[in-house]
Amino acid sequence: MAFDPIQEDCHRLVLEALRRDNIPLTDGTAVERLMEQFTRNPAPLIVHDRDRAGHLIAKVVEAVDYRIPFIPDDTQAEQEEGAAENMLREAAALDPTNWDAQRMLTALTANSNEEYVQYLVSKRDEVEHDLALKIASAQDPYEREAAGDLMRRPYLRWLAALASRALISGRYRMSLEAANRSLDFAPNDPAGVRHTAMLAMAKLEYPAEELKRFRSAHSVPYLANTPLRRRPKDPERDLDPWTLIALMSAAWRELDYEGAEHYLRILARSCPHAAEALYFQTEFPDGVYARVNVSVGSTDELVLALSEATPVLQEGLGAPDNASFAAWVATNDIVRSQIDERILRAAEQGLPFKGGDL
Repeated sequence: MAFDPIQEDCHRLVLEALRRDNIPLTDGTAVERLMEQFTRNPAPLIVHDRDRAGHLIAKVVEAVDYRIPFIPDDTQAEQEEGAAENMLREAAALDPTNWDAQRMLTALTANSNEEYVQYLVSKRDEVEHDLALKIASAQDPYEREAAGDLMRRPYLRWLAALASRALISGRYRMSLEAANRSLDFAPNDPAGVRHTAMLAMAKLEYPAEELKRFRSAHSVPYLANTPLRRRPKDPERDLDPWTLIALMSAAWRELDYEGAEHYLRILARSCPHAAEALYFQTEFPDGVYARVNVSVGSTDELVLALSEATPVLQEGLGAPDNASFAAWVATNDIVRSQIDERILRAAEQGLPFKGGDL
């Protein structure tokens, strides 16, 4: 569901090494040898400025998306973020057309989310045009291989960032337009932008029928992430949390509380610590590179979906910190009964209650 920066770095450097030594793409032994070299020490594979720029991106992502958000010491976190920013500046200088470097640097240095959104909008057509030129100019088999996938990914990440950040800024139509643009370009949706589209449609008050039609129109990525079952009694139990939240919101908005509780019940049973996630609704920092990697069907996935759905959960008459929909979800008997049951079970075993890794 998410991009793997280390895997991309490996793919890019191996492809460049094959091209440099004129080794056929079909030489599996050579590919395996180069991949082992990357695992041991990628330095010999880094020859050109663009190689180093791409490698720096992978190192930055590991820091800003997967390590810094979990550092409890603010001073250490600031130091690591400063180091990441310096690496991004170096990457952008080494390869000015590395759009990941340019975008991530702006994400870290922009004064506000609105400023970042404006930047993404202002440069979007330039990024798209640059990609078209690179694809058109791909001459040898190695460049054509990269043009089929690797070259396209920074553009998809650009659109995904625009969709996500426009949603946060309340520009829901812009968010949905960016998501649809991405889906038109890459129907298999490696960026997972369909999930952002679902939340944007929920904010635009699309009815449930429209949400379901959207899923049908973009069935390829949805089916690819649906577990196979011999006899699924209820196909809706395999819906991803973003879809379930959007459908729950549509029902709740229409005062169909029975329908809303139907989707809440599915969410509450979707993973080991779902009730705690639904109760606490913890906000998680957006990935700077892309949506962070989480396992399908995991508690982490639900926590991430709920965090991204904050604009949807803030619907209603309450203040943002006590919004009606968010409160309805958190205090619903479906959620509270599961938490109470776990507290009781822990007490019977003489153990402290833990709300999961939220």
